[in-house]
Amino acid sequence: MNPVSSWNGKLTVPDALLLGHDEARADFVRASKHGGRIAKAGERLAQLCLPHFEHEEGIVFPVLALLPDLERGTLRRRMMELMPLISDFRAMQDAMRGHHQEMASALEEFLQAAHREKSREFTDFAHNLRAHERIEDEVIFPRVILIGNYLQEILVS
Repeated sequence: MNPVSSWNGKLTVPDALLLGHDEARADFVRASKHGGRIAKAGERLAQLCLPHFEHEEGIVFPVLALLPDLERGTLRRRMMELMPLISDFRAMQDAMRGHHQEMASALEEFLQAAHREKSREFTDFAHNLRAHERIEDEVIFPRVILIGNYLQEILVS
């Protein structure tokens, strides 16, 4: 059984995370319509980012949905149902970071295209996406591991 679907819609992913991905998706659409170098570089970047977003939304975001309960000290055995997601994340964490490196190369190409075409809009998008990736690497991904460690320690012990 999918651990997320077993929560019957009561697992609420932080809106800020979803909003960041939704804004990036909209920017990819705008880039594709812009044409020229921006569209070409944006298409390559989107091919890398969009599957990555889907993956995060399926594995990382549901785990982070536990944060409000954990902050309040609310623990439920049911939270252990998300441990398979955390295990999957642990197993592919190096691959995800590697994927970020691959995306960084495509992002640099996109940024250069935006600079050449003097597009402030797409330069800003590239910088925001770069910051988004750093936040994932430095804050979000470690938090998923910490949540897993905490649940394991508190609910299994």
